[in-house]
Amino acid sequence: MLLNAFAFVLVFGLVVLVHELGHFVVARRGGIVIQEFGIGYPPRLKTLAVRNGVEYTLNAIPIGGFVRMLGEEDPSEPGSFASKSALVRISTLLAGSVMNLVLAAVLFAGVFFVGQQVAVGKVVVETVAPFSPAEQAGILPGDIVTGLAGQEIRNVLELVERTQAFQGREVSVSLLRDHEQLDVRLTPRAQPPEGEGAMGVTIAMEPGYEVITERYPIWEAIYLGVREVWTTLSLMITGLARMFRVGVRPGDITGPVGIFEISGIVAQTGLANLMRFIGFFSINLSMINMLPLPALDGGRIAFILLEKVRGGRRVAPQREGLVHFVGLLLLLALTVVISYFDILRILNRGALP
Repeated sequence: MLLNAFAFVLVFGLVVLVHELGHFVVARRGGIVIQEFGIGYPPRLKTLAVRNGVEYTLNAIPIGGFVRMLGEEDPSEPGSFASKSALVRISTLLAGSVMNLVLAAVLFAGVFFVGQQVAVGKVVVETVAPFSPAEQAGILPGDIVTGLAGQEIRNVLELVERTQAFQGREVSVSLLRDHEQLDVRLTPRAQPPEGEGAMGVTIAMEPGYEVITERYPIWEAIYLGVREVWTTLSLMITGLARMFRVGVRPGDITGPVGIFEISGIVAQTGLANLMRFIGFFSINLSMINMLPLPALDGGRIAFILLEKVRGGRRVAPQREGLVHFVGLLLLLALTVVISYFDILRILNRGALP
């Protein structure tokens, strides 16, 4: 329980704090008056310092932080957020999500540089689903998958990740069957039937595989970290688009309770896995926060763009504020519903700490 709490505060706190730091830095550079930069959420415990008119505070709820800017809705106040140009306001709002992507790249690069354990061996096809892309391509149980799209496959995770990257697009799969090398082509499904994967196979590592620690030089680690962010973001966007097409089920989304549980589980598996999990969560927050929904940064950007379309005429601050307030209430209600299903899932599995 204590480990779960510590890991949750680290995961959630670091990601949100970095997000708010992005807003803070760009707002200051854009001439927006910052009144308070808070570490954690109120109630306030202590004022740490007051510098250049900014009050730095430590607050009781140790998850993330916040930035309080002058006049976020009143353009008549000099130095207020609302008084600045559309470019400054959009840049300030975008900065939080950009910083989340930077954090993810740094964490992923750190994992590649410090080293992570990787399973290396043969990936064997155990079963092939009827009428699946794999069956149509001629893949058989017992085949060994050696490559996909010209890249070597060393373990199950690599095959799953690379298959997802080619959903809806034809790709070549290299196989080893009875000591003979074969190449087949198939199109992984973006919307596979319930209980099946994109290819329609179940796979496993052949006994006798080894686990190695894989490290990279710093410059290569940075490149791989940035590439990992791009790949992960692409997969998340694809998954989000699929959810909008086919609908969202309660099990498709994890809320604070689920993150609390997962954080503790991942923390027990080592620092590298925890860093990777924080990176994934940071990318997820960046993407979700850019959706054009009320109360999110993406929703506020949508109002600024609407202002430009209207020739500079702004939506009345009271009306925009009401829209964001209602949006916030709906998001909070959604969080409660998701948390309810998280608790049910954990109780049904008997894993509640």
